[in-house]
This record gives sequence, structure tokens and C-alpha cells, in this order.
Amino acid sequence: MSPQDRHNPKVERHQEETSQGLAWVYQVRCTCGEEFDEYYAKQLAEQDKHRHLGKVAAPPAERCREPKKHRMRPHERCALCAGQLSLF
Repeated sequence: MSPQDRHNPKVERHQEETSQGLAWVYQVRCTCGEEFDEYYAKQLAEQDKHRHLGKVAAPPAERCREPKKHRMRPHERCALCAGQLSLF
């Protein structure tokens, strides 16, 4: 899997000059190259992050059921778990 195929969005914080002085601005950037809007509230940037992961997530049947053992992220497609039926 190439780095651009993987999705690892992060909320980044930087300062921006406003009419009232300096302010912290939060923005989500993903390893796939997608960037999102800037917000003054971190919670809004976190919502963008979760929305992006939901949009690019593999179908539930192909997602990893044991991400720690398989060293995968829960939203990624797992070759070991794909197509297997659950035991319970």
C-alpha cells in the first residue's frame, strides 16, 4: 500500500493574524493529499477528520476486525479479514 493510498488525517494547529491579534487555527490534513477548511474551534476540525475517514473507509465486511494484531487502522481494508464470516 503506497502512502497516498493510506488515510491518516491529522488535526494541525497554527497561528493566524486576525484583526484582534493572533489566533489559533485548526486544519485537517490527510496523507492522501486532501486538505480541509480552517477553523478556530478544534472540534469542527475533528468533525472534518471523522467525516473524511467515514467517506474513505472500506465496506464493513472488508474492514479489519483485529487492527492491533494485524497492525492496521480500523477503517482500512484488511487482506486477512476480508471475506471472512464472523464466528459469533
